[in-house]
Amino acid sequence: MRRTSAALVVGYVILAAAASPAYAKGAGDDTIGSTPAKAATVKNLPAPKDPTKETVLIGRTITDGLTRQLALEGAEAMWMPMGKPARWSEHKPAQNERDCITVKATDNATKTRIPSAVATFTATNQDNGKTVKVVLPPMWGSGGLHYSENSTLAGHGIYGATVTVGVPSFAREIKDKDHWSNPSSGRFHFKMKDGALIEVSEPAPALN
Repeated sequence: MRRTSAALVVGYVILAAAASPAYAKGAGDDTIGSTPAKAATVKNLPAPKDPTKETVLIGRTITDGLTRQLALEGAEAMWMPMGKPARWSEHKPAQNERDCITVKATDNATKTRIPSAVATFTATNQDNGKTVKVVLPPMWGSGGLHYSENSTLAGHGIYGATVTVGVPSFAREIKDKDHWSNPSSGRFHFKMKDGALIEVSEPAPALN
């Protein structure tokens, strides 16, 4: 989703995530939550889709009361805190960063996007054995709150990917003290050829 420089909103969720114990412990590791992540079902696209020209839905998984939606789009500049001391500035894609990995995490019961967490994308190219792991910070854009980062994938081929949403840092009412108390993961499949996606994951029906 295209981003805006909504500094106050982005600043809040990034600072909250950085303060989270889950962030410090690397909650993005592929730790499965209370429900084991199921293998993705392959969906053949009727025509190749270039993520640098349009946002391409990779898939949607639903477990642990959470919907995770994964998409690829073209890499782009982001407005975010950088350096020490941190200052708000433009973060441009590196020369070799072609794609932007985007994840939306939504609580199914309240239809609320999950803030104050850290998401991790881990994908292995099954053709060459190379693995890419990217931490996705909270981000604000035209599509609302999500998690995203520019990245370079490991070439053409078939990918098996896992998206893990870490433990949010926000406080909870006592009756909800165990809500989102563990990282939660979903598995995805996609295939790239000549820079375009030709296979993705069959998405679970949208609940939100």
